[in-house]
Amino acid sequence: MSFIPLKRRRAGPVSEEPLDSLQSLFPDVCLFLVERRMGSARRKFLTGLAQKKGFCVTPQFSDQVTHVVSEQNSCSEVLLWIERQSGQKVQPGGAEMTPHILDITWFTESMSLGKPVKVEPRHCLGVSDSSVSRDKATQEIPAYGCQRRTPLHHHNKEITDALEILALSASFQGSEARFLGFTRASSVLKSLPFRLQSVEEVKDLPWCGGHSQTVIQEILEDGVCREVETVKNSEHFQSMKALTSIFGVGIRTADKWYRDGVRSLSDLNNLGGKLTAEQKAGLLHYTDLQQSVTREEAGTVEQLIKGALQSFVPDVRVTMTGGFRRGKQEGHDVDFLITHPDEEALNGLLRKAVAWLDGKGSVLYYHVRARSQNFSGSNTMDGHETCYSIIALPNVCPEKPSPDAEKIEPDLDKNSLRNWKAVRVDLVVCPYSEYFYALLGWTGSKHFERELRRFSLHVKKMSLNSHGLFDIQKNATTLLHRRRRYLHILDSHMCRPPRETPDHRTIEASGIDPFGHTAAHKPLHMGKATPPANNADSMYMLKSIKPQQ
Repeated sequence: MSFIPLKRRRAGPVSEEPLDSLQSLFPDVCLFLVERRMGSARRKFLTGLAQKKGFCVTPQFSDQVTHVVSEQNSCSEVLLWIERQSGQKVQPGGAEMTPHILDITWFTESMSLGKPVKVEPRHCLGVSDSSVSRDKATQEIPAYGCQRRTPLHHHNKEITDALEILALSASFQGSEARFLGFTRASSVLKSLPFRLQSVEEVKDLPWCGGHSQTVIQEILEDGVCREVETVKNSEHFQSMKALTSIFGVGIRTADKWYRDGVRSLSDLNNLGGKLTAEQKAGLLHYTDLQQSVTREEAGTVEQLIKGALQSFVPDVRVTMTGGFRRGKQEGHDVDFLITHPDEEALNGLLRKAVAWLDGKGSVLYYHVRARSQNFSGSNTMDGHETCYSIIALPNVCPEKPSPDAEKIEPDLDKNSLRNWKAVRVDLVVCPYSEYFYALLGWTGSKHFERELRRFSLHVKKMSLNSHGLFDIQKNATTLLHRRRRYLHILDSHMCRPPRETPDHRTIEASGIDPFGHTAAHKPLHMGKATPPANNADSMYMLKSIKPQQ
């Protein structure tokens, strides 16, 4: 007979000393510490500290409480949490009446002086926006990600980070539906102009129901989602995350390795000759490639790439794309889009420039993919000529030795002080007639591009990729070049972004907008028109892409 182990019970709430067991030096003050986001261990420590100072601290909220102390919560969050814990509604007293709903700063100042300090307005947590304005904001959230403003810094990072962990785990398990579900929910929450306080606020939001809503509710109520913590600490998730971080390793390859018993980078030594040249380069420079590339370093790479290309075609157009173009200060690689009005000048240019850089010792690895001639309007894959490379970036840090301007000495010994850093660089060459579509496609983000293609297909019956916008109803034979025609079809408008560049939809125009217009230039089509001068202040983004009723 086998015995079934008893289920372990979760530890109950921390029990503080009864009020009458300690003599209070301040009988008119009764503290209640909110455990939400503070945690039970820290709450227990702060309770003991306050009691040693002679303060009365109650473990449960009651009418005796005069000061409610919270950490990293809004007033509305505190009131909602107390109502759920005690079953009674609380009306904040502000600075004059009790109970005071206070930030932790009041508590720390009181502990420093050894007595309760006077409650000032700066100590009090303010009541958040009215429910009316919040309801209006949630009702105006569009369903398509390409219709929403998504800032770099938003109000619900804890929740979106958790959803993105579950999305990544779903992709590792091959569940595209769950991946898209979590990703879309995260994208919606990033666009909210306020911080979520209750799960009720997401019930009318697109893509935030079901599993995502359960995760949101648990984080709002407990400050953490147990499913997310379990996923983060699982062997499969950690191994897949480490393996897919290797340059040249995708999810399918990593999953095959995992099923073969590979759990860490050291296990790859047993694969020997099974690694591709790309993967070997990724392992060789793994430490460098895991470090973020700063905007300053990206600028140095840009000058290096431009110097190589312009040594063959002086007026070639080189545009930095990807996350840096959307306003990010750090990234994992640097992408460049290369074009020229005279498309004959692009023939062989990429291979010449890479060979020139290789002769300088600046190229650690590269692979050139030729331009595909089989792309069509229904194909979302990119068919442009592309070079995937690892570049030896000269150090820009003053405390490290400066590189030789003519030659970067290759040194793969990790124990020695090198004068370069390995950086991932993608170079994309496209015809000038397809430049603005490629610019949009390579600016990202991946989710925005996916949503824009989905909107174009489902709402406008058009197929969008990095080569053009195709009319499906005309058998995908119409390639649209004109900017006005493009905007008219997608019902989109152009506007300058705010000072803080949004994460999505920011399209740097370098003097022209993404579809060919400037104040001084007519629409640019196929031909040999001279590109306008670069203008770093000319930034645009897609706005209000509304489906027809």
